[in-house]
Amino acid sequence: MFILAPKAGGPAYQKAAEIFRDLYAQITGTELSVKTTPSDTEDMVVIGADDVQPFAFAKLEGGFPVRSGTDDYCIISQKEGDRNFLFIAGGRGRSTLYGVYDFFERRAGCHYFWDGDVIPHQDTIDITDLHIVESPRFQYRAIRYFAHRGLTRFQAEHWDWEEWKREIDWLVKARLNTFMLRIGMDDIFQKAFPDIVPYPPEDEKLPGAGAGYNNRTTAWPLQYRGELRKKVMDYAFAHDLMHPEDFGTMTHWYSRTPVEFLEAEKPTLMSQVSSTYSEQTGQVWDIFDDKNVENYMKLTEASVKEYGRPDLFHTIGLAERKFSDDPKKNLELKKFAYKRFLTHIHENHPNAKVLIAAWDFYFRLTPEEVQEIVKMFDPDNTLILDYTVDLKFEKSNMDKWGIMGKFPWIFGLFHGYMPQTNTHGDYDFIARKIAQADADPCCKGMDFWPEMSHSDTLMLAYFAENAWKPTGRSISQVASTMCQNRYGENAEVMDDIWQSFVPMLNLADIDYTSCVFNLLKSGIIKALADVNHPNHEKAMEKWSKVVAEQKPYNSQIVALLEKIKALPENVLRSPFVLRDCVDLVRSALTQKLHIDYIDACITLAEGKKDAAIAKFAANRKLLEGFARVLSAHSDYSMYETLCHQGKNRKVNPYFEDALKDNILNDYCRTAAYELVAFVYTKEADVLAAWAQNSEKGEAIPDFLAERTEIFDGFKALPLKDMHPAEPCDLYTTIDDLLKEEELWN
Repeated sequence: MFILAPKAGGPAYQKAAEIFRDLYAQITGTELSVKTTPSDTEDMVVIGADDVQPFAFAKLEGGFPVRSGTDDYCIISQKEGDRNFLFIAGGRGRSTLYGVYDFFERRAGCHYFWDGDVIPHQDTIDITDLHIVESPRFQYRAIRYFAHRGLTRFQAEHWDWEEWKREIDWLVKARLNTFMLRIGMDDIFQKAFPDIVPYPPEDEKLPGAGAGYNNRTTAWPLQYRGELRKKVMDYAFAHDLMHPEDFGTMTHWYSRTPVEFLEAEKPTLMSQVSSTYSEQTGQVWDIFDDKNVENYMKLTEASVKEYGRPDLFHTIGLAERKFSDDPKKNLELKKFAYKRFLTHIHENHPNAKVLIAAWDFYFRLTPEEVQEIVKMFDPDNTLILDYTVDLKFEKSNMDKWGIMGKFPWIFGLFHGYMPQTNTHGDYDFIARKIAQADADPCCKGMDFWPEMSHSDTLMLAYFAENAWKPTGRSISQVASTMCQNRYGENAEVMDDIWQSFVPMLNLADIDYTSCVFNLLKSGIIKALADVNHPNHEKAMEKWSKVVAEQKPYNSQIVALLEKIKALPENVLRSPFVLRDCVDLVRSALTQKLHIDYIDACITLAEGKKDAAIAKFAANRKLLEGFARVLSAHSDYSMYETLCHQGKNRKVNPYFEDALKDNILNDYCRTAAYELVAFVYTKEADVLAAWAQNSEKGEAIPDFLAERTEIFDGFKALPLKDMHPAEPCDLYTTIDDLLKEEELWN
């Protein structure tokens, strides 16, 4: 038997033949040859439909049941005398790849995950008696990678070539077809304006870099980042994936205007009344000035020329900003911005599709304003890209924008801000919304648009399943299938663990900045602890109810911990199991810490000082255990992230400071070992000390001096000095936590 590859078609068809060869060899130990000339005597695996494979036209009577140019694919067996043929054909290159991966999943038990594949071993693979025809419900199945920094697993800007290659391979295995890099502008200014903007020095802080997430000093030289982007895009296009090109007012917090450009071009800047992105490097150039519009479009055209393709474009409009206190003036300005830039796209790329990001719709506009804006767009070449459905913002959402059943749109899940790396989700709500989208013929796609990547392996499985074709399966059923596919002989015991966690999935969506990660500045904490706070009574009523509702989950958390502790040591140390168990324990403890600190503050506000102090002490002990849980896996180490950045090339010596700025600002705090051990615990001590010494009714301070001292100390201490000599053992950590009875009362 050999593989018959087509002579025609794009590179994805050749890759399909190569991937079949490689997977077959991994499974059976036998490497099939790849040829382009058919045989009269041998069995053959025939890659490609009859539009690229003449042999298929001659042999498969009636042709292939796939629509040309679509993501349809089929896997069809045919017998001719003693010979067997296996036809794997798609409507285009990428869907042919889908067919190859699907065959090995069905017939060889292969399964594919973002962090690795399950590849069984067997002597042969049966190619007979197959007649599979697949067609997706959604035309666009998209995922985005964003510009925050922090931990390598979660932040795509930290990934080097090997991570990107694995990621793009996984996108195809998951039958997705669109991805988007919003991870900064790399060297687009240098490409678009080479005579004005030089490459920044490789060992200095980025000129104009601010603090917090505004510190965009890169780990690697900008020249290399450009080379890497080119390599990533070429690899994705070779797999026939789509990538939307950004256009419009592209200057933002993660895509700063270089200081050199500001000094040379002196663009007039839009006057805005909102405080976000108010630095000159982040402000919008005046779009009433033709030269500014032309320069913005030069950035897009440079990106198309150097990296992308002019088939699909994306804009977020004026991006979260408010330019006038007069709503009508603000709306008219935003409409004008869309018109200016859309005119350029439609005139210069008349066959392109445009995605209008709905983030500004959600963030700044009323439903009525959105409806007015949508009237401007042409449904023949424009789609509304919604990725805010699961935010459940009642004042502005897909139900009220006037698009359902009337205008092409894409349904999307945001799934979390930076602090929400928890495994979580209100899947009952999401399932109802997916059913609405599925029933709407105007819904053309499904997307996943989080601020971090790979935070939730279960959500990735759920998204990939429903993006292809909504199944209506519950999250418990998806979890069971994931366990069967992911854990092999440990599937049953891991399914039991996952099912014990499923009832806790909806607990994490209380507040996007979990108060335990920002105790000294949490609005929830301040409203509860300060009886004179204007929202105190309302906060007490709301959060007392939440605490009462969630206290019973303590026993479920204990049950989860006991199940994980019962795993044999060799099972717990296997890569998939260890990673996922750390994720589950971390997610459960994050929520418990969040609720327990709220409970302590409620108790203090009620005048039960001794009881509150005891709760603060117990919470501090749990926070220490939480740090130990995180240290059990390198996924949660900032130091490991820094080492990863330096694995293949020199790292800018100022990047360690930038990394700390990027992850410890008030918006981006998350579950990282170093932050918990060296920042959050210290902040917990400050809050507990205040509770110890405060009098009933005393206003809670802003703790600015204390926060500054803790952060300055954290920045002064090298990450390598925070790194434990060896990771904590998850089994021992869980055992120690379970022995602390006061944590679970």
